[in-house]
Amino acid sequence: MNHRQVDPESGEGRVGDVDVVIAGGGPAGCAVAAALAELGLSVLLVDAGVDRHKQLAGELLHPTGVRDLRALGFGDVVDAWQSQPVRGFAVRFQAPARTLILPYGSGVTGLSLDHATLTNSLLESVARRPGVTLLGRARVTAVEHNDARGVRLRFSQQGIEHTLHARLLVAADGRASPVRRMLGIAEHHARISTMLGVTVDSACLTHPGHGHQFVGGPLHVLAYAIQPGVARVMVDLPLGSTAQTLKGHPELLHTLPSGLKAEVWRALEEGPAPRMASNDDWLAETVWVESAVLVGDAAACCHPLTASGMASCFHDARALQEALRRHPGPVHRALEHYARERRPAQRTRVALASALYSAFARHDEGMRALRQGLLHYWEHSPRGARASMALLSSEEPRMRVMTREYLRVVGHALIAMLSPQAQAGRLRSAAPLLRASGPPLRDAVASAVEQMGSWLHRRVRRPVYRLARAGWASPRRAFASSR
Repeated sequence: MNHRQVDPESGEGRVGDVDVVIAGGGPAGCAVAAALAELGLSVLLVDAGVDRHKQLAGELLHPTGVRDLRALGFGDVVDAWQSQPVRGFAVRFQAPARTLILPYGSGVTGLSLDHATLTNSLLESVARRPGVTLLGRARVTAVEHNDARGVRLRFSQQGIEHTLHARLLVAADGRASPVRRMLGIAEHHARISTMLGVTVDSACLTHPGHGHQFVGGPLHVLAYAIQPGVARVMVDLPLGSTAQTLKGHPELLHTLPSGLKAEVWRALEEGPAPRMASNDDWLAETVWVESAVLVGDAAACCHPLTASGMASCFHDARALQEALRRHPGPVHRALEHYARERRPAQRTRVALASALYSAFARHDEGMRALRQGLLHYWEHSPRGARASMALLSSEEPRMRVMTREYLRVVGHALIAMLSPQAQAGRLRSAAPLLRASGPPLRDAVASAVEQMGSWLHRRVRRPVYRLARAGWASPRRAFASSR
């Protein structure tokens, strides 16, 4: 940053121009700051300075996220963490009572650690990067002008308002992103449930080195170690619930192993107040406008049961870096490229989280049958278990693969109904299963068709149109000759 001056009469500051302003110093903001500083851009990182020790937020990182962090130059930070290895997930079904292990691919591991440790160490590291200036306890307060030439904005720090012009504004300020609203970007929002988080003795986890999913019971539960001897347990509660709701209904946790259940109750009775957060679906209608762009949860977020939020935001950082590297001229071309490249993976991630949450947490007849299909599929198809894990960990971003896997789970649910071990009358669940599967499949197919249309536009229609404008051929003749 070049300079800052304060008007003694108005109390307003004028800040010298920078290439990029990033709103938000969480994992997404830190990753983008590192990515864009690597391109030689001057970056101003504006962080509100919230107490992250009180937040219930991303702590489990899939192997794809670890790989992206290292690619962004945070390898020394990752190596210094007292993180816990994550080799995959242990999924415990309530009925029938069975636990299945879903490993990551051969030779790869994820990691988990406390959110505050993760975020604060990334922030300290990126603040030392050449080209990055960190402003703590500061907030973007207004976007005064935004066009193809850049952005003029205002931010507040220690009660003083500053104005600033930048070539690019990046909103990395979370799912409720104030900057997204300042930009006038419409959003789709649905509140799903409430998450309660406590810490327990990690010795009560039945499968060390794995994330734990407890599905099919009264409440969905996710658990994983965050440091030696300590694990985080996150309980998915209905909207409007509090810790008192859980204390008043001990039967809600009856599907947990006895040791883990006792630890959760001990934490509720004797430990500090549990951390709480809402679980929401947020989806911005567009991720860029003129010279401003959204990354991470500001662009899209979903239920955290897939633990894909941090891996997704690091992928956004690398995608934005690559877009600006490939299109160093007018920024709108780079942002268009970024939006196009990230969309398929994001659509798949959001659709997968929605489908899995319905399968894991709902108790209607159709979803109970779908859970049986998942159990049957993973038990009888090692390839299917690997494919599911690739989707869950964001290793596989293609919507058509998710659609294919969903259809296979439905098929296995029907097979399970016809098996000799099936309970009498189970076949009656076939109709509710097919009805419940309709909306997720419809959305998945629509997204897959959209992706194919986008591919066709990029590979065929757009090049042909450019040739036609250059006088080579009419669009219709060129398209006909290309078939």
